[in-house]
Amino acid sequence: MLVRPRKVLPTVLTICLALYALKDPEGAATVVKAAAHLVMSASESLARFIHTASN
Repeated sequence: MLVRPRKVLPTVLTICLALYALKDPEGAATVVKAAAHLVMSASESLARFIHTASN
């Protein structure tokens, strides 16, 4: 049976985050906020790059 890393990694990260959230809810909220901020800034940068490259 082959294991697909693309499916396993998010599952493992989700489980780890859930366990961490049970131990430290405030810390987990901070991690989630930081991750959301990182994703948003990365998507904005990518959109800006695509816009610049297409002109």
